[in-house]
Amino acid sequence: MILGMMVLLGACHEDAVERGSWVPALEQTGFEYLRDSGGRIQAALQAGQKELAAGNAVEALASLADAENATRILLYYDVPITEVRQLIYDAGRMHALQRQQEALNLLDRSAKVLLEVEQHGSNSVQQAIQELRTMISDLQMLLAEETQAMTARSKASLSKMVSAKFEVLGHKVNLLALKSDMVLSGADFGLETKVQ
Repeated sequence: MILGMMVLLGACHEDAVERGSWVPALEQTGFEYLRDSGGRIQAALQAGQKELAAGNAVEALASLADAENATRILLYYDVPITEVRQLIYDAGRMHALQRQQEALNLLDRSAKVLLEVEQHGSNSVQQAIQELRTMISDLQMLLAEETQAMTARSKASLSKMVSAKFEVLGHKVNLLALKSDMVLSGADFGLETKVQ
């Protein structure tokens, strides 16, 4: 009888083990970098119009090339990184709600978007994106391990590790978005997808 009560108490105690969940810190997560990117496009187009009006075709073409480059950065980096940031934050929320498969699906989508960015970017962009993709892959493996854990204690332990990885990943992707000027310094985005 006493042994049966001890087993029951042990099982109850194991179920009460606290899971981990990532709550994004109140860090700057705005969209100023998107406004800046749009502003660069607008400024280059206005400069091109001004040069055309003045009859300076060479300078106008240079301004239009600047506008085209700024447009590529917006399309191939800024918007996809914003999407990836949202997907990762959503995956973290799904994990907190114990909806691991949905979290895995969102992480998979974010990795696919990052692959597209990597294929368009120059070496400096590729390196930053590869690091982020590796972090996502590591998180996916750990999340899958948590899903397959057999005991509440091991699930809770893995859940805390997953949450810690979500926190690091969320911070990293947020920095890649907000500090895009530093990541993109000297970067080039080609029109064609690069062959890996």
